[in-house]
Amino acid sequence: MQSMGFLVKNLTDEAKNAAVARLEGIAAELGASVSQLAIAWAAKNPRVSTVITGASKLAQLQSNLAAAELVDKLTPDVLAKIDELTLPLAE
Repeated sequence: MQSMGFLVKNLTDEAKNAAVARLEGIAAELGASVSQLAIAWAAKNPRVSTVITGASKLAQLQSNLAAAELVDKLTPDVLAKIDELTLPLAE
């Protein structure tokens, strides 16, 4: 998959993968998966105008749609925890 080679650096970045692993704890506290947390975060983010989810199986679609139930659970405290775990990646 040479055409996808540009993704390797970001997908194998140890710091980014560690941050995703830390997000598992927040997702678990909310009774969700990390992917559901990511979708809910995007939906809650005022800088994001549209959330597009993709799925190739019905189960994936159902899981993605369940993220809508998390949006209200993303309180300012939860969002601050997410920022704390992920913002250093942008530096």
